[in-house]
Amino acid sequence: CVFRREHLSNQKVVQVACGDNHSVLLMQDGQIFTWGCNSSGQLGLGNTKPSTRPQSQLALAGIPLAQIAAGGDHSVALSVSGTVFSWGSNRRGQLGLGDMTGESLKSVLSI
Repeated sequence: CVFRREHLSNQKVVQVACGDNHSVLLMQDGQIFTWGCNSSGQLGLGNTKPSTRPQSQLALAGIPLAQIAAGGDHSVALSVSGTVFSWGSNRRGQLGLGDMTGESLKSVLSI
């Protein structure tokens, strides 16, 4: 699969992460693009609709991000300042919120 440039910003891709059925890109400017299955909100788009093209993850817009990761049905981002954000399935406590309740569209971890 080759991505067409029009689906992404004009920035360079600096990291790629893949879950079971979704993918996450971190761009040079700190912007995140996600696509794929979204049944647990793992794309962070504020809904649970799947996406077949990269979509800008607006919930973290304006927050400088340094790193991303993706699990089976969840995603995680680390900001430059050290704040950890997680979203998607939390059925086994994988969002780090201290519980195992459903899904979350964006959570901030206090470490």
